[in-house]
Amino acid sequence: MATARLERVATVRLPLAIFNYAILTWFPIGISALLYALYGLASGNHVDVLRLVIFLVILRQINVFTLSTLFHRQYSHRQFEYHPWVEHPMRVWNWMWLGTGGRAWAILHRWHHASVETDDDPHSPTKKGGSLWNITGQTFKSYQKCLRNPDDYRKFEYKLPDDRFEHFVRRLEAKGIWGLVVVRIPLILALMTCFIGLPAAVCALPGIMGSVWFSTVILVNGLCHTMGYRIMDTGDTSTNLFPVDLFGWGEALHHNHHYQQGRANLAIAKWEVDTGFLALWGLSKVGIVRNLKA
Repeated sequence: MATARLERVATVRLPLAIFNYAILTWFPIGISALLYALYGLASGNHVDVLRLVIFLVILRQINVFTLSTLFHRQYSHRQFEYHPWVEHPMRVWNWMWLGTGGRAWAILHRWHHASVETDDDPHSPTKKGGSLWNITGQTFKSYQKCLRNPDDYRKFEYKLPDDRFEHFVRRLEAKGIWGLVVVRIPLILALMTCFIGLPAAVCALPGIMGSVWFSTVILVNGLCHTMGYRIMDTGDTSTNLFPVDLFGWGEALHHNHHYQQGRANLAIAKWEVDTGFLALWGLSKVGIVRNLKA
C-alpha cells in the first residue's frame, strides 16, 4: 500500500472542495425550506421551517446510508452481505427515494469503474465533452443505454438481484422521467405527510429527491473527480474531498475507493475515518451484516 501523504497541488484546492461539498449537499434542502417559508407567508399560516429542515436532514442521512451500503458496497463491489430480511425492504426503500433498482445502479457503477474517464465512462466530468454540470444528463443517458441494449452490459451483471421486483423497476425505468420520478411522487408524499403534513411534504419534494441525487451523482461522480486531495496514484483523477465525511457516510473518500474497490473501509490514511464502515462494523456484531471485508 502506498504511504499516505497529501499531494500539494490537490491540497491547494481542498478548501474549495469543502465549500462546494457544503453547497451541493444542502442546496436541495435549502430550496425546500425556502418554499415552505414562502407558503407560510402566502397562506398566512404559521410554519415550522426548522422542523422541516431537521426532518429532511434525518431522512437524507437514512437514504444516503442505504444507497451507499446496499447499492454501492454490497451489490456493486460485494464488500459484505446484508441479512435478507434487511436487504429486500431496503431495496424497495432505495427505489422509492432514488427511482432505480439495485441491479441497474450496480451495472452503471461497475461500468464506470471499468472505463473510468475514457470516452465510454457513463458519467465523468473529465472526459471529452464532460463537466460537473452535465453529470446528471450523462447518467440519465447511460441508464437508458443499459436498458435499451442489455446485451452490451451482461458482463457487469454478475451476482446482482434479478427477481420480480427488479423486473418491475426495469419496466418503470424504461419509461424515462415518468418511471424514474413521477410514479414515485404519490408514495413519497404519502410517507412524508404522515410525519410533517401535506403542505410541508409538497415543499419537501425537491429537497429530499434532489438531495439523494446530488449526494450520489453530482458530488461523488462529479466533484470527487475535479477537486480534493489524493494520497496515492490511482491512474485517474479521483479525489477525496476531506478525511472525515460525516454527511456522505464516507463516500467522499472516493479516491481511496478507486484504489481498493473491494475494501469496505474506504479510509486508508491514519487520519481518515469512514463513518459508513463504522456503522456496518456495528451491524456486523448483531448479525445484520455478514462477511464484511475490512
